[in-house]
This record gives sequence, C-alpha cells and structure tokens, in this order.
Amino acid sequence: MEKNIFHGIAMGGKLYSLRMAKRMTQEQLAAQLCVSPAAVSKWERNQAVPSVEMLWAMADFFDCSMDELAGRSLTQVERMGVYDERQFRLIMVGEDLLRCAEISREKGLPVMEEAVMGLNSGSRFLRFAVPYIMNVFMGEAGSVDFAFGLLENYAGALPEGEQREGRMVAAALKAIFAGKGRKILQEIIASYIGMEYRERDGKMNEILKYTRQELIQKFRDKEMYSEATNLIEGCAQLGDFEIQAILRNLEYDTLKTALAGASGVVVERFFSNLADRIMYLVSEDLERWQGTEEEILEAQRKVLEVGSFCLDRHGDLVEQDGKYRELWNAQAKYYT
Repeated sequence: MEKNIFHGIAMGGKLYSLRMAKRMTQEQLAAQLCVSPAAVSKWERNQAVPSVEMLWAMADFFDCSMDELAGRSLTQVERMGVYDERQFRLIMVGEDLLRCAEISREKGLPVMEEAVMGLNSGSRFLRFAVPYIMNVFMGEAGSVDFAFGLLENYAGALPEGEQREGRMVAAALKAIFAGKGRKILQEIIASYIGMEYRERDGKMNEILKYTRQELIQKFRDKEMYSEATNLIEGCAQLGDFEIQAILRNLEYDTLKTALAGASGVVVERFFSNLADRIMYLVSEDLERWQGTEEEILEAQRKVLEVGSFCLDRHGDLVEQDGKYRELWNAQAKYYT
C-alpha cells in the first residue's frame, strides 16, 4: 500500500514521537482515542490515515495543532522557544536596535540614521522609523510623545505578522532618543521576544560572527562528558537522511542535552544538518550547559528511541549496513 507522506515528513513518525513523549504504548493511546491498537499501529506505519475527526481528537490530546500532527509545521527543533522563526527574526532586529543605541551614544543621532540602512536584520520598519522620527524632530512637528505616538500608529498598521516587530522598534527607539542605558533597552527588547533572549543578555551578534565551518571546528575536538555518556556515539556513522529524520522528531532541549555529553564527531554530524540560525544558538547553549550526567543519559536514551524508529522505517531508503542497524536497535533496546 502506498505510504501517506505530508510534505516529505511521514505522519506516522510524528504520531510515534508524540506518543513516546508521553511514554504511552499503542494500546494505551488506543484506549484514550477509543480505537483499536491495530488502528494506531497502521497510522504509525503510514498504512492508514486517521479521519479528520480523529485528527481533531489527537490534536486535542497531544495539545498541538492538526498541521503539526500532519507534519506541516516547523520541526520540533525549530519550534522550541527562541528557535521559533519569528522570534529569531525579532532577535536579529533587537540586536540591530542595540547597535543603534551604541552608535547614537558614541557618534550621535545623525550617524545612527546613516548607519541604519546597513544593519544585519534589514528590518523594513526600522529603516522607515529612524529617518521618520528624525524628520519629525527636525520639522518641530510636536513633542517626543506625539512623534512616537504617530510611529506606534504606523506599527499598528503593519501586517499582523510584523506588528510585534514594529511595536518593539517603536518602544526601543523611544528609549534610545530619551538617552536610556543599554540595560533598560535590553529589558524593553526582551519583553517583546521572551525570557530566553533576556537570559542570553543580548549576545546574538557575538554568536553570528562565526561561520558554519568555524562553529563546527570549535566543537570538533570536544570530549564526551564521561565514559558513560557514549550512548549516541553511533550517530557518527549515520547518513544525513537519518540525522535529519532524528532531528525532525527531537525537542530542542533533548538535542542540546544529548550533544552536551557526546564527542565532537557526533556534534559535527548533527551540526552539519542544522540550519544556520539553529546551529548558532545550539553552539552557545553547549558552551553554557551546566547539567548532570543523568540528564545527559536520559536525553541520549530518547535519541536512541527516535533513531531506532527512524532506522527501521527508512532503512530501505538509506545506504546503511544492515548489521549496524541491528546493533543500533539492540543498543536502543538495552538502554531504553
């Protein structure tokens, strides 16, 4: 029977991952959904597709959207916290706002206006807002509050997906023009992005100065956390397809913690299959990581679970030694 694939991602893999995250058997999930265990098995093996009503029920049960359940949304790694696409965009604009503040303090507002066109994010609203505010001030159109009130109106008129960015730009520029310090500006920016950014203390530009190869080289000689944290060293022998399949089914914290205990060659395999925006942030988290061996082992066991599932499902599509796949499954069974 032909498999049902949604945008290149097997729905069965997503369902399996969500079920495993809840530590449920197929029988337990079937009981929750009032279906047979055989139905759950067929869904996970992509031999059948749930009805729309059943998709609704599963989305409610797993607290996710139907699109996510069907594999249409961003991957787990890209969804987690600051790694969301929109939040990453806000981080880039936030870093540009911090740079604007530095330029303003060191060289004055006119120089900031000249520099805004060459900043990293390319924010359309930031490029509009700085010269607009300067023109309003120079034209003596009114008070600071009046000028920024107008700017906030412009932010509110942006497309819905850009409005938070616009409000952040307006609030941050108001603080810059009022001569507020960096700490206050960081607090303003963080309030629009989230707690994760605040904890990073606004260091995105520092992270982004590295190229992909520099980041990979940075961890190439990394040693394992301990002799015990070697559960995923077999990932070094996996191909890109398998690594990508594993990444699609891992939550970010699991990936970060598992790699914190792995050797540099394993980190390199995963880094080589991450998008730039994710790799930059993972690299910083690995340097800041301060967990325990037990946390690493738990995360690495989860990677083994996902890896075993992906190898079984996609083994016919990958040039992989059958004996090695058998050893992987045996290791996963032993440790999980």
